[in-house]
Amino acid sequence: MGNKRKSKYVGSCGIYVFLCCPGTAPKLLVHRRSKQVSEPLSLAAPGGIVERSLCGVSEDLRWGAQCTALKELGEEAGIWLTELQAEELLDLPAAPGAYWGDGTHFNFGFVFEEIPEVTGPERDSVHEVVRDGLDGIGEPAGDGFHAWVELDELLEHPELMPACRDPIEHFARQGLKVAPGRRRIGAVSGKCGRLCSDSQAKAPLAKKPRGSVARALNK
Repeated sequence: MGNKRKSKYVGSCGIYVFLCCPGTAPKLLVHRRSKQVSEPLSLAAPGGIVERSLCGVSEDLRWGAQCTALKELGEEAGIWLTELQAEELLDLPAAPGAYWGDGTHFNFGFVFEEIPEVTGPERDSVHEVVRDGLDGIGEPAGDGFHAWVELDELLEHPELMPACRDPIEHFARQGLKVAPGRRRIGAVSGKCGRLCSDSQAKAPLAKKPRGSVARALNK
């Protein structure tokens, strides 16, 4: 018998975008998942499935998860982090019971101190989220799909996706100790952090990765 073919998919990831404006309670960017994806109609942060090809020749699953998280944030919410911003990613805990096994799901966080522009999902991702699915929950993010919701409100909401609870609770306890640019928990390194040119990195948000990085992410 021949060798068993390796799976194209090896893990999963989530990316939690927090808004910590001075004088206000921390908020998280969330959407309502559609009926076409797992955990339908639950409230969740952006995330996705990690492809083996993004893990590099060394098959570094965590590295591939970081690349995937940055890509999913752009595709689902329209937020493309610059290279400098990507270096400030936080490591957040993951709940046990990941689909591909323990240690195959990775959660990352990013903290904004000012409200970023949220342009919403790209056409190929719009089927994954519910338009106006957060009416009456939090503050609209401006794209018709996402909202900024206070952490306490999310943790008390019965429709919060169970796997989102651990990273949110962790940030609620410790997140303000790792304000951006000062004390970060881990950082993106290597090619997946190179999401823009030096000129783009000076802007508040990158429009979209380009060149070889974009080609790699779009495989």
